[in-house]
Amino acid sequence: MWMSLRGILTSKNNTAATLKTMVVSILVLLLNMLTGVLTARYLGPSGRGEQTAMVLWSQFLSFSLTFGVPSALIYNAKKYPKNEGEMYVTALCMGFATGLIAMTAGLLVLPHWLGSFSDSVVLFSQLSMLLCPIIAVSQVNYAILQVRGEYKYYNLLRYLTPSATLLVLVLLIVFGAMNPYTTAMAYLLPSMPIYIFMTVKLLRIYKKSIKKVGQSFKRLLYYGMGSYGNDLMGHFSYYIDQILIAGMLSPADLGLYAVAVSLSRMVNVFSTSTIVVLFPKASGLPEQEAIKLAFRTFRISTTAALAASFVLMLMAPYVFELLYGSEFHRALSAFRVLLLEVAIGGGTMVLAQVFMAVGKPKIVTLLQSVGLALVIPMIILLVPRYGLLGAGIAMLSSVLLRFSFILINVKVTLKTKVPSLLITREDISWLKDAWKSYSGNRRLKPAAPFEREDSNETPVS
Repeated sequence: MWMSLRGILTSKNNTAATLKTMVVSILVLLLNMLTGVLTARYLGPSGRGEQTAMVLWSQFLSFSLTFGVPSALIYNAKKYPKNEGEMYVTALCMGFATGLIAMTAGLLVLPHWLGSFSDSVVLFSQLSMLLCPIIAVSQVNYAILQVRGEYKYYNLLRYLTPSATLLVLVLLIVFGAMNPYTTAMAYLLPSMPIYIFMTVKLLRIYKKSIKKVGQSFKRLLYYGMGSYGNDLMGHFSYYIDQILIAGMLSPADLGLYAVAVSLSRMVNVFSTSTIVVLFPKASGLPEQEAIKLAFRTFRISTTAALAASFVLMLMAPYVFELLYGSEFHRALSAFRVLLLEVAIGGGTMVLAQVFMAVGKPKIVTLLQSVGLALVIPMIILLVPRYGLLGAGIAMLSSVLLRFSFILINVKVTLKTKVPSLLITREDISWLKDAWKSYSGNRRLKPAAPFEREDSNETPVS
C-alpha cells in the first residue's frame, strides 16, 4: 500500500494527476464540511442563511459571467501551444473585464432580489461584489495551470483557500466574534491574496507575451461564446436552487437547504477530479479516442459516486445529528434526493467533455439550457407546496433530462454507438493494473484513462 501511494505521489503522468487531484478534492471537501459545521453550529439556520446570501452572489455572478473565457483558454492553448503565453494574457484581460460586468450586475440586482433579508445583509452582499474581478481572474489562472499540467499548484490553490477560511473561523470562535458578517468575510477575504499572488507569478512567466495582448482575442472570443452557454447553464444549475430559495423562502430555510447542498456535494469529488484532467487531455485526442476516454471515466467515477451516495443516505440521520444538531433535521429528505442529483449530474458533466473536446461546445450549451428550462418552473411550482424536498426533486428531474440528452447526442451528433454505461470487467482490470503499476511492477503499463493507449509521449510536468 505504501509503495503504491508513494508511486502515485511521485509520478507525473495524467492518471497520477487525477488521483492526486481527487485526494486534494477530498481534503477540500472535509475542510468545507468542517467550516460548514462551525458556521451552522454557531449561527443556527437563520444566521447560516444570511451568511450564505452574503457569500453566494459574488461567486455566482463571477462564475456565471465568464463568457466562456476559461474554457476557451484551455481549448485554444492545447490546440495552439506556441501561442499559449499571449492567449493567457489576453484571457486575463478578458477575465478582469467580465468581473467588472459581474460586479455591476450584482450592485443593481441584489437590492431587489434579497427582499426578505435585512438592509445590512443586502448592503454587505453588494460590497462583496467588489471582489468579482479578482474571482474572475482566478478562473483564468486555474485554466492555464490545467493547460500547463501544473496540478501541484492547481491543487495547492484549491487547498489553501478553505484552509485559510477555517483558520479565520477558529480565530473568530476563540475571540467570540462569530456572526453572519464576520463568517462571510472569513469565506471571501482570505482567498484574495492567494489569487493575486498566483496572478503575479504567472505574469512573470508570460511577461514576454504582455505586448501581444489582442492577437488571440478572436480565437478566444469565438470558442468562448460557443462554450459560454455551457458554462452559464452549468453555473446556473449549480446555484439556481439556492438563488430561487433566497428569493422565495426565509433565511432559515435557505440555511437548512445550504447545509443539505453542501453535504451532498461531497460525492462530486469523483467527477470534478477527473474533469480537471479529462478536458485538457481529450482536447488533443481524435474523436473516437475522446469518446472512449470519456465513457471509461464516466463509468468509474459515477459508480464510485453512486456507491458513496447510498452509504451517505443510510448514515444521514446520524451525520446530521452529530455535525449540525437537531435543528437541521428538516433538511434530511432534501439531502437524500440531492445526493442522487449530484452523482448523476457529475457523470453528465464528464460525458459533456466529449463535445467540449471535439470543438462542439454549443451542443452542451443546448443540453444545459433544456435542463435549466425545466428546473426553474419546477422549483417555482414545487417549493411552495413541498418546501425543501420540492427543490431537491426539481434538481433531480432536471439532471435526469440532461443526462438523457447527452446520450441522445452522442448517438445523433457524433454518429457513434453509445458505449456501456455500467462499469465493466475491463474497467476493473484497468484499475487493478494501474494500482499495481504504482507499486513498482514495471511490467504492467496500463493505458491510463487520460493517456492515449498508442502513445509514447511524455506527459507535461
